[in-house]
Amino acid sequence: MGMMDFTLWALSILLGSLACSASSDMSTIVVDLSSQNLSFVPDQLSPDTEILDLSCNHIGALRREDFWQTSRLWFLNLSHNVIQSIDKEVFHSTQDLEVLDLSHNKLHSLLDQLYLRMTSNLRCLDLSFNKFVNMTLGFEFTNLEKLEDLELSAEVIRNEDFASISMLRLNSFTLYVSDHTSYESGSLTNVTSKKIILSAQTDCDFAILNDVVKSFFEVKLVGIAVDKFDIVAQQRETFKATHLDLTNTSASWQHLTSVVNNLLYSSVKHLSVTGLTIYNMDSGSKVGKFSNMESFTIQQAIVTVFLFSQEMLYDFIVNMPVQNLTVAQTPIIHMTCPKYPSKIRMLNLADCALSEKVFSRGGKREGMIECDTLQSVEILVLKGNSFQDFKQLSSRVSLMSSLSSLDLSQNKLSYQSEQGDCVWPLNIVQLNLSSNSFDSLVFHCLPQNITELNLQNNDITVITTDILKYESLKILDLTNNRFHNIPDCTAFPNLQTLLVSGNSLQSPSLDFLKTCPKLQNLDASHNTFICTCSLQEFTSIAGKTAAAQIKLLHWPRHYSCSYPEAWRGALLENFSLPAVSCSAGLLATTILVPAVALVIAVAVLCRQLDGPWYMSMICQWAHAKHRGAVNRDKPEDLQGVVFHAFVSYSQRNAEWVKGQLIPKLEGEESTWCGLRVSHHERDFIPGKTIVENILHCVERSRRCIFVLSSDFVRSEWCHYELCFANHQRVAKGFDSVILVLLEPLPLYMIPSKYYQLKDMMSRRTYLEWPHERAKQVLFWANLRAALQADLPTESPQREGQEEE
Repeated sequence: MGMMDFTLWALSILLGSLACSASSDMSTIVVDLSSQNLSFVPDQLSPDTEILDLSCNHIGALRREDFWQTSRLWFLNLSHNVIQSIDKEVFHSTQDLEVLDLSHNKLHSLLDQLYLRMTSNLRCLDLSFNKFVNMTLGFEFTNLEKLEDLELSAEVIRNEDFASISMLRLNSFTLYVSDHTSYESGSLTNVTSKKIILSAQTDCDFAILNDVVKSFFEVKLVGIAVDKFDIVAQQRETFKATHLDLTNTSASWQHLTSVVNNLLYSSVKHLSVTGLTIYNMDSGSKVGKFSNMESFTIQQAIVTVFLFSQEMLYDFIVNMPVQNLTVAQTPIIHMTCPKYPSKIRMLNLADCALSEKVFSRGGKREGMIECDTLQSVEILVLKGNSFQDFKQLSSRVSLMSSLSSLDLSQNKLSYQSEQGDCVWPLNIVQLNLSSNSFDSLVFHCLPQNITELNLQNNDITVITTDILKYESLKILDLTNNRFHNIPDCTAFPNLQTLLVSGNSLQSPSLDFLKTCPKLQNLDASHNTFICTCSLQEFTSIAGKTAAAQIKLLHWPRHYSCSYPEAWRGALLENFSLPAVSCSAGLLATTILVPAVALVIAVAVLCRQLDGPWYMSMICQWAHAKHRGAVNRDKPEDLQGVVFHAFVSYSQRNAEWVKGQLIPKLEGEESTWCGLRVSHHERDFIPGKTIVENILHCVERSRRCIFVLSSDFVRSEWCHYELCFANHQRVAKGFDSVILVLLEPLPLYMIPSKYYQLKDMMSRRTYLEWPHERAKQVLFWANLRAALQADLPTESPQREGQEEE
């Protein structure tokens, strides 16, 4: 019989799956003995046990001595066993027990739970799904004065069954029923609970539904069809419920609209429908124009009918006379504009399938008409949809004059200057654009009066100086972008909080401080800091700002060195270098002066030994060798060569290669005679192995272009291609490798197995891809000049074609 004790450092993760919460600390001891095929509670449990899980076993009885030594036990799960009897003193040693789950066992009578007399501190009790026939609770339930959550089920429920708990004030009362449950009207009047959860496996009695909505303020109905609840909803004048949640339910459109319209004029202030399946979309009623309801929520809804009027569905939802409207996690592709001025203040359409046409009216003939009836909306949530065009989306909300908070996160949004200027409502102050596809151009398309901007998880590398000033911006979140330095506040003079965590900061400059006079909080954690002299200033300022005007968030725990190896993992606050290493004055004294003296001594010595004459001879010899090496290729050297170049790159850089490199080299421009480039997607021969194809293309190419990036050095195939090209260089006796650096690639980031690449980069000149368009012309000219050669005139063909 195995037992595992361990210290739970993240107790909240475990408790999140439980029916109720309980007090705990970071050193809680958990014993998990679930699904161990146990017939009895094991002996010699650890005295320190606080949480014990014995669920899914074959325990048939609880004996007096089972928990005698677990005095610290406060959570006990005995569900899914076969327990029929429980000794009345079984919990005499566990006075701190707060959570007890005895569901799914074989207990027979709720009048015979005498063990509850010793559980006065119990807060959560689950006795559902046992063999109880009658719901009558025994007198021992009166002892549970601290009970907050109670779950029960039985076949027969009668008046006075709950008399023993009439004095208790529960937080949640869960009752499981079915179509076989016999219920006497009025039986729930003795239950006092803030919230009731009525869960039906198949169906339930109308009397239960009537009592539930008439006796409790917060009601959750699970598994009860809307069609059946429609009859209860028609008696809305007798309702007491202010919060109604319908979960895991189904409905026809006729009954759903009827229920909603009835509830609009009832005591229900907040209506939520989760896990809804609509199976019939015929003959529904229109939504009422007035209501007492404040919020309406639909989540995880689906329509099983293929053909129906979507406009009818959207119009019913968007014209709801409520202040807060939510339609989330539902695959709707559009939302119409209300026909009349709407009272909606908070509109949540998260995780749907909406496009840029949302809220718009009109078509191709009459043109797009913007929605002007949502002027009361203050908060709009559109995260997790299918939006792509940022400029169009700004037009959709341009007439929402009250809009102050807009969430567009987790979409596919981007902005290009060719799309034109964006038009926003003047009152937007909070904008969430996280997890999209924005680059630096997004700052040309933002609301002018924004105070809080979230741009997490995008592709922004720099904030250009040609953008308008955002005088009101106070919080800017640039977490998980691609910044190499901390951006300044030229465009945000009143910025107070700047978050640049998770970027590519290596040795950040402190120049930004000159333009950020009001900055109070800075988060630069989780970056790849290079601990050299240039970082010394940043670390020294960090220590000062922690107690001065600027607070460095998450300092020092999440600021560590990534390079050099000697300092990898060390906290920045512990990083320091000798003064001589970083002081120009000391370096001049200790290095430059001796070096100058040495140079003078060598020069004098060389003069005495006639050194200049020897150096002149060596230089003439080197120049002669160089002129011989740069002669034009001989025809026999080009025998079998049909490509000017073979391109090796990582698939993550395929967009640049196929969109920029190949078109530019193969003759996109009429003024240039195209080169022939070997590309694996076009020139690899089907049927051959990848290695054979690589060798074949490398041998038939005069040069090999390697597109270097951080993704390149993580690719095994790129490694093979580099080795084959290097072998060809040695075999042919001339240098055929051209290195193109697509992004900065420090040598320390190159794995050790790429020693050949490190050697090449340290010895030779390589081409760096410039992001400025003006410099790209010179880049292409240099690359073409390096590749240009007179090759045989035959076009490249596959071996099968050549044999024909």
